Amino acid sequence: MYSYSSEPSWVMVDDSNGNHVWINLKMIDYVSENNPGWSMVSINGEKLLVKIDFDKFGNILAGGEAK
Repeated sequence: MYSYSSEPSWVMVDDSNGNHVWINLKMIDYVSENNPGWSMVSINGEKLLVKIDFDKFGNILAGGEAK
C-alpha cells in the first residue's frame, strides 16, 4: 500500500530482541525515553521497547525526516 501523505503512517524499527517491527504511528498512545538510543512505545496498552532514539522518534511523529 502506498501513502501519498507527507507524514508517515508506519515506521519499521528494531525491538529489544533484534526483530524488525512495523509500528502504525496513528495507533501509538505514548512514547517515552527509556535509555539512550531506546524508546518505550505504548500501543493499545501494550508496551514495546524499540531501538530508536527518543528525539528521532519525536521528529518522525512530528512529520519530520524519517531517516
